Amino acid sequence: MKSVNNKFSMSHAYRVVVVSNYTQTLNILQEVCKHCGYSYTRLDGSTPVSQRQQIVDSFNSKFCPAFIFLLSSKAGGVGLNLVGASHLILYDIDWNPATDIQAMARVWRDGQRHTVHIYRLLTTGTIEEKIYQRQISKQGLSGAVVDFSKGSEHIRFSIEELRNLFTLHEDSNCVTHDLLECNCMGKKDNQGCPVEEDCQSSQSDVKSKKSLSMSQLMQWKHFCVDHKNLPDPFLDRIKDNITFIFQNMTS
Repeated sequence: MKSVNNKFSMSHAYRVVVVSNYTQTLNILQEVCKHCGYSYTRLDGSTPVSQRQQIVDSFNSKFCPAFIFLLSSKAGGVGLNLVGASHLILYDIDWNPATDIQAMARVWRDGQRHTVHIYRLLTTGTIEEKIYQRQISKQGLSGAVVDFSKGSEHIRFSIEELRNLFTLHEDSNCVTHDLLECNCMGKKDNQGCPVEEDCQSSQSDVKSKKSLSMSQLMQWKHFCVDHKNLPDPFLDRIKDNITFIFQNMTS
């Protein structure tokens, strides 16, 4: 919550869409907005269908006073156009990668005039990281943050994998990065990784580890908590609340 609050406290020049799978989470975020004095609008499953387009059109207007759009991922499916915002925060993660892809595509669409920033929040060492890893495998890709490809790979869990899902890894800054066995920051590297690492590797060097297909993550930029300067000013503002960053840019 503190990270999201710090993110919101940036200049209101760029409006923000905050997406959650749960209305209870949206209720909490709504209270944060009220407490911090952020103007907001909200659309979830309880919003009458007849009013939804009006809410969207109002938010997309340059005269709209709302700084934040609180959106339920289920209510904000295909077709919802929120180009009035250029920043989107995916607050939690869904087992179905298509749900998250559709949510992220609300701001990255025709009519958008600004550079789009999409932030996916995952709690380090928890089931959220493992859901993300399985999203990647299920999609049959590991590439861009926004990619409309849909793989047909079927994911099956072994008993060991099911146990691992609910194991808390408190000794890791990023379990996903550990699985890559990337040399930019090993577990015993107390100095952290360089300011910027492309971490490129041949396909043969990045074998499928624990049924994960994450080779494309090796082409992303990796940033650990030790970085003093991050290329994204929004991430730099909340660096005290994060442990690791994967960054990818696409056009």
